[in-house]
Amino acid sequence: MHGGATRRQFLGAAAATALLAACGSNSSAGSRSSSVGGGSTSAFLSAARTAKGGNLSIYSFPEYFAIENIAAFTKQTGVHVRLSTYDDNNTLVTQLGSAGRGAYDIAIPTSGWVPELAQRGRLHTLDHSRIPFGTIDPNLLDKNYDPGNQYSIPKDWGVFGVVYDPGAVGGKIKTWQDFLDAGTKPGVSGKVAVSNSGYETVATAIWAQGGDWNTTDTSVIQRAGATMKAFAKHVGSFNCIPSVIAKGTIVLAQCNQSTARSAILLNPKLEFVIPGPTSELWVDNYVIPSGAPDLDQAYAFLDFELEPSRQVTDTEFIGFPTAVKNLQQLLPPSTKLRSLIFGGPGAALSKLTPFIVNPKTIQLYNQLQNEIQAAAGARNHKPE
Repeated sequence: MHGGATRRQFLGAAAATALLAACGSNSSAGSRSSSVGGGSTSAFLSAARTAKGGNLSIYSFPEYFAIENIAAFTKQTGVHVRLSTYDDNNTLVTQLGSAGRGAYDIAIPTSGWVPELAQRGRLHTLDHSRIPFGTIDPNLLDKNYDPGNQYSIPKDWGVFGVVYDPGAVGGKIKTWQDFLDAGTKPGVSGKVAVSNSGYETVATAIWAQGGDWNTTDTSVIQRAGATMKAFAKHVGSFNCIPSVIAKGTIVLAQCNQSTARSAILLNPKLEFVIPGPTSELWVDNYVIPSGAPDLDQAYAFLDFELEPSRQVTDTEFIGFPTAVKNLQQLLPPSTKLRSLIFGGPGAALSKLTPFIVNPKTIQLYNQLQNEIQAAAGARNHKPE
């Protein structure tokens, strides 16, 4: 996220339990369409006119909207916006399935969580006539986690990679095996940061062997976990903080491209890479929770935010590419490290895959993360 590791913290140790408990309803989300339609760019003004005054409650990752956009929306519509924040999808799911149901008008789950929320009746079926789908990059629409975009609209996307000091690690990082090998070197060992998410930490070893992190074979996950527990003695942090990386306290770190970009702006000798043979591609999405009390205001906000100039403003603020079409051409030439916003030069996005939340494996991933952090002796360690 903009300025640090605040956007996409990860599942807690009880994620599987919370997922099942929070989504415990037996209600169905209904059938899904296979195509996206209805909205158009002409929706902008009409939607804004349906919401004059009132309130809007947004539940989001921290620092996930340019404040100038929020202020402009309030000025144009008179709608008072209340932003509440969470640090991980686990908290979001718990809130939408408990006392928080009916308390929020817009939320921002990551793609892997959308199907479960929809199937359990936690999401409002979108009225496409009130959404300007014509402004959205079609490559981000009609994905397998929400065919036809019945419940979600892409907000922005990111990748999982490595930011590092080539001089300190003694060369280039090209693969996940390179990452593991570099972490054991003198001068690097103890200055390595890995994810605080079990599925990403363990996936490091799965990917290094050319495997699929969405496997349901628990023996594969266990073996990868054992590899990472052995590697844990080299880990100094489970957080990726730009200032810490920039000053060399950490010289090899797993992170998203926005955090890497912030670090490189502070220290240009750093580099970012998406190691091969594969890694993570995630998409965060706007949804309207079922029972949202302010539907007109929610649609007006979505309509307002999806206007291209506002998408550009948000991109510059959060450091992740928003969903607007032709974003690379819309960004001003003065944008610093602009290619890194999109994953860096030569980023092979077609080789990346999203994580699919599976109640059968997520608990194992989280159990292994706890064991890895215990082996590192660095639970909740945040170097300054």
